Amino acid sequence: MIDPADMRALVAALHEQTQAINRLADSNQQVIDYLFSQEAEGLDDGGAPSTYLDPDEE
Repeated sequence: MIDPADMRALVAALHEQTQAINRLADSNQQVIDYLFSQEAEGLDDGGAPSTYLDPDEE
């Protein structure tokens, strides 16, 4: 049988892991949104869209 302290530690670790996965998913969504906006701006300007994530690139 699992010790209650071990069970609490496991649940806490799973909670932390879930939070980290959610942060990663949010970050990935922000990158996708950024890329879509950059592609849309490139299409509006008539130029070829950039495939690089260089904030200084114009």
